[in-house]
Amino acid sequence: MRDRLGCAWRRNASALVWMPLLLLGPVLDLHGSPGEVVFQVVIILVIACTTVVAAVTGGPPWRAAAPYVALSTLVAATVAGSMHGSSQWLPTWILLANTLPAVLRGRSLVAAVPVVTLMSMGAAAVVDPFRWSRVWSEGFVVLLAGCASAAFIALIDTVAELRRTRAELARVAVAEERERFSRDLHDLLGHTLSVIVVKAQAVRRLAGQDPEAVAGHAADIEQIGRQALDDVRRAVDAMRAPTLDDELDNARRSLAAAGIATTVTADGAVERAADGPAGEVLAWVVREAATNVLRHSGASACRIELDEREGRLALVVADDGVGAPRAPSTRFGGLDGLRDRVTAAGGELQVEPSSEGFRLTAVLPEVPA
Repeated sequence: MRDRLGCAWRRNASALVWMPLLLLGPVLDLHGSPGEVVFQVVIILVIACTTVVAAVTGGPPWRAAAPYVALSTLVAATVAGSMHGSSQWLPTWILLANTLPAVLRGRSLVAAVPVVTLMSMGAAAVVDPFRWSRVWSEGFVVLLAGCASAAFIALIDTVAELRRTRAELARVAVAEERERFSRDLHDLLGHTLSVIVVKAQAVRRLAGQDPEAVAGHAADIEQIGRQALDDVRRAVDAMRAPTLDDELDNARRSLAAAGIATTVTADGAVERAADGPAGEVLAWVVREAATNVLRHSGASACRIELDEREGRLALVVADDGVGAPRAPSTRFGGLDGLRDRVTAAGGELQVEPSSEGFRLTAVLPEVPA
């Protein structure tokens, strides 16, 4: 509430700035019996207080009743002040026109400004009958005050909306960047750690039986661990973009180390894709697909095919395992993250689990849209 009031008085400052000057005339025009003077003072105080309340409470979120009550009271007090038949009270209509945009908006404001203008012209006609120049000048000044105040407050509202939009865009950008980093980190390290797990299992099986094979697997674990550490360091600075050639080679070796017979078929498209923007996206696809085969499939064979279909690059990864992985839906990355990455590059990702295995197809333009 305090924040809203703090914003409201800044938004409606035009009514508050002009209030002392516009009420100076009625203050200097106090006249009549003591009772009449007291009445005039009360009217002036009511006009001042209702203007302050309307300016301090009016504006977004447009749900409070106080500004509307204050504006209604201000209209009544302005009309009552005009009954004195003195031209010194006419500036109160300008104050009322300045206050209207603080409370009203849209069609209500469009209708209220002309109505107040006509009422002020009527008050001027009462003060100086048959002086039409005075009537028209009063109407012009009141109309100009209402329009100028409305334009000023609309500008303030627009600036405030732009600031809120900028803050929201910044928040969304941070959230998207966090999601992207989480997805990239998953795709970057998930495959590497899966290979380490497979190698460690092989070491455990062969311990005491084949020391040379154990030493070879241990050396591979050391090499892969160093590579993972290097990947993490690069990810902190700027996410390391994998290359398609490297990922196809890594997938072939890691799947073979896990006992999964792997064939890679590239119909002359690898060289073109590896140098183009689609190559990086397809490299992520290969890495994530190979990781899923290692982790979830239980497959004995895997086939990776890369070819060109009507000017688009198509990558197919198929295995004879148990089907699609079931990863927690709250985790970034995985197939959902991979689909987001492929879609952002202007491509399509299809997954086809079946009783005979799992098939993943990614189709990308050679130059993503």
